[in-house]
Amino acid sequence: MKRVGMPDLRRAFWFGLAAALVLLVVRPASAQMQEGTLSGTFAAFGTVKATAAGKERLVLAIDENGLSVTNGVLNHVTWHCSGLADYTNGLGQSQGFCVGNDPSGDQVVFNWESEKHAPEQKVVRGTFSWTGGTGKYAGIRGAGTYVDYSGEFQPPAEGTILSYLTFEGNYRTPATPSSRDPDE
Repeated sequence: MKRVGMPDLRRAFWFGLAAALVLLVVRPASAQMQEGTLSGTFAAFGTVKATAAGKERLVLAIDENGLSVTNGVLNHVTWHCSGLADYTNGLGQSQGFCVGNDPSGDQVVFNWESEKHAPEQKVVRGTFSWTGGTGKYAGIRGAGTYVDYSGEFQPPAEGTILSYLTFEGNYRTPATPSSRDPDE
């Protein structure tokens, strides 16, 4: 039987140390998400409650669940969105927020706001901004635009809403120590 000497122990120590460092530096791509662009579609179904205040004011409370299909980041994310629309004399805008859950369980949040429009307008444009998240989305920031085609679809029942949107934007998450450029 071969006896383990000091050179063998040193070699094993350095090999173990090198292996540990490699494992710390090489992380899954999801943990390295730092910045980029995205585009995709969002579809949802939910409820809408209308409250009229006289003839000139209409307020809508919106609550819906949906999904997104994208070109990478946020692909196959499920969403819960809530919002309000406020119209006075036939013109107003909607705003709200969405919380998304990705397939690995990380969450992401964004706020959205439409352009001013009439309640019966078929296509509405708007903006969104990332406001936070968990896991790989922790500290996310960025913004984008959307086009909402929901007015082109007939809801199946009174008090329901269908949403179909296309969107594009950018995102940035804080770099993790293991994914930073060593020259920074």
